[in-house]
Amino acid sequence: MALSLLGPLGLATALAATPPIPESEEPAPTWRWKKADKPVKVTVIAGSIGAFAGDSFHKRIGGVCENVEVRNLSKTGIGALQMKQRFRGQVLKNRYINLRAEEYEHWAIVATGVNSIGMPEMTNHYIKGLVELAHGVGMKAVVLSPQPWGRDGLSKFKGLDGLAKRDATQLVVDYVMGRNEPQAALGRYAAKRTVEADDDWSPSEVVDIGIDLYDSALRDELAELRDVETMRRLLEKDRSWKKAHADLEPEAYEAALAADAERAAAVPRFFMRPELRGFDYIHPNSEGHRAIAQVTCPSLPESWGCDCDAL
Repeated sequence: MALSLLGPLGLATALAATPPIPESEEPAPTWRWKKADKPVKVTVIAGSIGAFAGDSFHKRIGGVCENVEVRNLSKTGIGALQMKQRFRGQVLKNRYINLRAEEYEHWAIVATGVNSIGMPEMTNHYIKGLVELAHGVGMKAVVLSPQPWGRDGLSKFKGLDGLAKRDATQLVVDYVMGRNEPQAALGRYAAKRTVEADDDWSPSEVVDIGIDLYDSALRDELAELRDVETMRRLLEKDRSWKKAHADLEPEAYEAALAADAERAAAVPRFFMRPELRGFDYIHPNSEGHRAIAQVTCPSLPESWGCDCDAL
């Protein structure tokens, strides 16, 4: 059961989304595909994870998938809205590439990251919008969920704050993996949907290949648990949690309290493994990028010609 700390006064104030970048500030695209012998054309859209200067996950994928030509359009600091803007401006409006060319197969790899994770419903709305744009021109999308992130000892992960971030991240993961319905994934943004659908997703909104990095070999599944009773006491005192569960019968209330105390205690196990971290608790190092590629590669289409064992 999701903890009710995700409202506008909860996590959203602690992790504000990156301000929108006016599309007019983006230079007109001039890049083009260069390798005629590579029939699968892949554009990468991400924030700083994709902008990593070393052996990034997409460089590794490009290196082991013989049919693929990769163009990286990632940019440090961008969140979901800016990813959608960048995709539209640098891919859809690029007059030097032909997305309708029948001899090529066009894909986008989208790494959702955590730059706008403080507003997960908004993040899902704009990632969905990017997917819809891709589908509208015959492209398909591989979408990577946020990676494990966080570290004990930081004030922003203290007490129940860590669980709020865990729940926000999970909401994005669940959209990427097709596990939740539109209203749960989008919240108030569900009213902005342009398709004629109610409880079910339209095919245009559905990620073609979702990759769950959050619950993968990247997370520190052997990390020491927090004290469950301490987490329970914090929940019992939390006004938001009590308000969200006030309508439950006593037995159900106790079950929800116990379940959320267990989840709060397990928050450190959704941090990235220390040996895979780069300069902070969010960004993977080179081995972390290898791990992302290893998790992603087996789900990629046969047409890409990937030798995942080479990773």
